[in-house]
Amino acid sequence: MEPHLPYDYMNMDIYLLRWLQVRSFDIPAAARMLQENLRWREENEMDTVLEEDWTQFNNQYRFNLDGCDDNGAPVAVLFVGEWDMRRAVLAGQSDKMRRFMDKCFEEVTTVLRNMQARGSNATRVYIIFDLAWVSFQVQVGSRCLPLYIYMVQSQAAHYPLVANVGVVINTPDIIIPVWNNVIKPAAPPEVRKLVEVYGRKKSLWREALLTKYGIDFTKLSHEMGGDGPDPVDSNDLRKSGYLYECPELK
Repeated sequence: MEPHLPYDYMNMDIYLLRWLQVRSFDIPAAARMLQENLRWREENEMDTVLEEDWTQFNNQYRFNLDGCDDNGAPVAVLFVGEWDMRRAVLAGQSDKMRRFMDKCFEEVTTVLRNMQARGSNATRVYIIFDLAWVSFQVQVGSRCLPLYIYMVQSQAAHYPLVANVGVVINTPDIIIPVWNNVIKPAAPPEVRKLVEVYGRKKSLWREALLTKYGIDFTKLSHEMGGDGPDPVDSNDLRKSGYLYECPELK
């Protein structure tokens, strides 16, 4: 594979191992998946996606880095419950929304590489999908569901094993069947294993964050119910050159 890998980081063991793991160390299968990803990156100009102006989307569709787990892995929070997917669809911006989702994954992987370059052992991120304030019509209507399906499929195909787990919190009862019957069946097996869905009872998902994933919610930001420092949003993350350090390590 080495002659076909255009960047130094792609030749590092920590990067190549991800593709081997997701294909159960079937080397030919992992090589095919990686080659397909390289073609996708070239066709979609992913090497320059972070250079594009995402200010408006970053403000409308919030994504923060909010602390770390007890082993130093960063915690990303996507406020999907606020994301007005219907507006994007009606404005003819479905393709840009898909690219924005990939941009978010690209940011996460860039942050991880920068953390590793500075001595961190973090190899994956925790992703919290906050569905507070979700509206079935605005975020989960029939026109919007393909965007969520794209999110889980793109993560699996292009950013495999970048997340330790995807924790969905504050999920309304009406949304759970949508996950179980529509989105989950369309997700690759490795994604289905990663996603855990919790309802709106805060005590349950806060306990799960701590006992199952080593994330102490009291160390998260005030917005997440903790006493930690303010999170870093996408706009500030870009200004920092995608450098992030766990607050307790600063």
